[in-house]
Amino acid sequence: MITVFIDTNVIISGIFFSGLEAKILDSRELRLVTADICREETLEVVERKFEVLSSRSLEKVLDEVEEALMDIEVVEEYREKMDIAERCVEGENDRKVLAAVLAYEPDYFVTGDGDFHNEDVKERVDIIESRKLLEKIK
Repeated sequence: MITVFIDTNVIISGIFFSGLEAKILDSRELRLVTADICREETLEVVERKFEVLSSRSLEKVLDEVEEALMDIEVVEEYREKMDIAERCVEGENDRKVLAAVLAYEPDYFVTGDGDFHNEDVKERVDIIESRKLLEKIK
């Protein structure tokens, strides 16, 4: 089974849109992993985007998101990789995500965040586009 670390943008796209990221989230051939910060960011973004809903409707949306997240393993221990991540990317959250990726050592890292698409990161982890990942598992 292929282990794939997914970033917040992949999770949100996969939950709310029927594109490539939804296929990744639905795939039984992939073991999906994310960082605790990605899980938190996903819930924060959903809450912010759907704040116009009644509290009951918002609660239902958040419950659906929580259910979707249940199939994704969450990495919480990655402090030992923060020093490397700090040299590779800017931004506290991006550094935490990268540190989690480096600590977990997945087969691939799928993200739409351009901040991770630099040589320092690519030397340490195999970043792959959603389309190419899906081609590999066909």
